[in-house]
Amino acid sequence: MNKKTDQKTRIRNPTQTRARLLQATVDLVAEKGADALSLKEAARIANVSRGVAYQHFEDRDHLLREARAWLSDRLIESLEGERDPDSTEDRVYRSARLVLNNREASRLMLIDAMAGKELTPDQPLYKLLIASLEQFTASGNARPDIDLEMLPFILLGSIASLIMLSYQHNSDVDSLARRFTDEYARILREGIIAPRARAPAQPKTPKKRA
Repeated sequence: MNKKTDQKTRIRNPTQTRARLLQATVDLVAEKGADALSLKEAARIANVSRGVAYQHFEDRDHLLREARAWLSDRLIESLEGERDPDSTEDRVYRSARLVLNNREASRLMLIDAMAGKELTPDQPLYKLLIASLEQFTASGNARPDIDLEMLPFILLGSIASLIMLSYQHNSDVDSLARRFTDEYARILREGIIAPRARAPAQPKTPKKRA
């Protein structure tokens, strides 16, 4: 038996093997797009046999669905940490970097969410948005009247904007993630309308009749 093939069949940690296949899927989709994905190719990149890959995933579509959920879990983990106000921008920055480093896989999650499907608690991207909002609320910085039905969709648009910008920009990931974080945080804190434009109009004093 070929040594390389023999080495592939000796991987005995199912959890580790599954993680390697999922990471290989994310890497493959990020580099070549979803059309290049197959169980055979993911197994090759993960250095396991195709038979082992089929022990974990039924087919290509199953592998892709699980990879989306796995990436969503990694994104949620990137938001974890201290829940004090000083950590909010750090979580945004880590999440932005992770999205940019896995742009194609993140784009697939976004397309799935925008394909007319309901955003349910089991949808990976929805789980990410809810985790972000829960941490923001726990920080004590959220307004008490936030519309929690509307805000996830506004955040969804922010993720879409970041991905679209990355296709048009030549900056490195760190630079683009930092610019996104700085502007996003500024908008959250200050808005985009100048203070003088936000001032309410003064009521007009009725003219006295002569």
